[in-house]
Amino acid sequence: MKNRCLRLLLGALIASTVAGAADAAQVRARGEVLPGPIAPDFSDYVALSDPLAAAVAEGLASGVADGVLDKRDAAAITAFYAERGDQPVWIVDGRLTPAALDLIARIERADEDGLDPSAYRLPWKEVGLHFQSTPARIAHYDLELSQAVVSYATQAYGGRVSPAKLGSNFGYEIVVPDADDVLGLVSGSTDPVGTLVAYNPPQPEFAALKAELARLRAADATEDTRPLVPDGALLKPGMSDPRVPVIRARLEIPAATVEPDLYDESAVAAVEDFQRAAGLRPDGMVGRNTLAALNQRGAADPVQTILVNMERWRWMPRYLGDFYVRVNIPEYELDIYRGGEVAYTTRVVVGKVGSQTPIFSDEMEHIVVNPYWNVPASIIRNELLPAVRNGSGLRGYQVYANIKGKYRAVDPRSVRNIDARKIQIRQPPGARNALGQVKFLFPNRYDVYLHDTPSKSLFDRDTRAFSHGCVRVMNPWDFAEALLSDSDQVSGAQLKKRVGGGESWVNLDRHIPVHITYFTAWVDKDGVLQSRTDVYGHDKRLAAALGLS
Repeated sequence: MKNRCLRLLLGALIASTVAGAADAAQVRARGEVLPGPIAPDFSDYVALSDPLAAAVAEGLASGVADGVLDKRDAAAITAFYAERGDQPVWIVDGRLTPAALDLIARIERADEDGLDPSAYRLPWKEVGLHFQSTPARIAHYDLELSQAVVSYATQAYGGRVSPAKLGSNFGYEIVVPDADDVLGLVSGSTDPVGTLVAYNPPQPEFAALKAELARLRAADATEDTRPLVPDGALLKPGMSDPRVPVIRARLEIPAATVEPDLYDESAVAAVEDFQRAAGLRPDGMVGRNTLAALNQRGAADPVQTILVNMERWRWMPRYLGDFYVRVNIPEYELDIYRGGEVAYTTRVVVGKVGSQTPIFSDEMEHIVVNPYWNVPASIIRNELLPAVRNGSGLRGYQVYANIKGKYRAVDPRSVRNIDARKIQIRQPPGARNALGQVKFLFPNRYDVYLHDTPSKSLFDRDTRAFSHGCVRVMNPWDFAEALLSDSDQVSGAQLKKRVGGGESWVNLDRHIPVHITYFTAWVDKDGVLQSRTDVYGHDKRLAAALGLS
């Protein structure tokens, strides 16, 4: 019957063409102008010869309107199918292929990766098993799975939430894979599921959080039965206190039998170990911060905390570098990584809540010894000028004012009546310079950098958010030595010899990646989940954006 219809259709087309030629000859004989040629419509022929391809083409054309395809992916998915002659990808002989069924099962478990399985529309698994589906239904299911594969890959690679939507202090530029590339790689792979899951971050830190997420969910029904430590006065080594047995129980160390209330060496050592793991000063004293950490007061749901940190890993560069610097704001710590291992660590001071250190990645290009401090306009406007106008001076600062379109040095006492927008202030090198003896520059749109500081006492604090946004380094010369350990250009010791002269710049031949991060949870080298305070509230905002709170 089908062949007979095709013969009739072709016959009609041939007859139409012959008749058209005869009509054209008559028109030319009368001297009339012929219109342009009209291409014959083969759509009916295509539909009859391959109704499945026609159904896929129609499904692609109406996919966005029908809610099957996302608008941002529709063009690329259409291009992918066009290269295949609009043939189905996941359905053969009316049924889902084994690879398609494996992909569906894995996407249904997207929560293992910190994603939301309900975000992906998946086809009916039993299509074609009980009765024959129409071409339109097969096309619908095939396109539905293609969109689900693309959506999973996009979110696994770049995250569910754009960091730009959370604030301007996130400097990551998210680039997601093209839909046609995703479909080509996954459908053409000998391991489609493995290829799809590989769109998640490759860093071992992400994998460790994923494993911890699974562990916590498996142990969700298990309650923490350890006692909470009551409030009380500062507990120091050698003191006796009825809370000591509770502390021992909380830390799961054996109880003392002779003097159970004595805060002895074994209890102090256990507290010091806990303080180190919690990022606190390991002084062995149980004060407000240690007590809160012991009881985990104010701690967020650990599953939620892991999920928001997994999301942040999706914003990070896929390759951090073989040798790089990483500052983790909630940890108040700077690390140098070499070959995936921490090679150097020191404490840092980061921005206050009102002047937060931004989160981004860049490359260190310059080191400056004996730096000038060019005071930011916000500090001039909000701090220095009000002090001048209240009678204080600007001792030790150089002040420039825009006079008739040109900046000129002026007496600091004269700026009290000048518009703040027309003033520039800098502090020359010296012992009192706010940047200390050295700064490390990775030019960026936030104008933040790493630097020394004359205010060393702040590094002894457990919470170290005190700067105007830049990152102060506790041991800048040790950091410089570790940073330049492989450099043939200059060493940290050579840089330090320049201290005391004029401003001295070193332009690094080899740029060094710098990552300013915000991770409140990670799994340490011993496999223990570590968490830190959400100092800027980024966890809370991201959890809300993800629909977790």
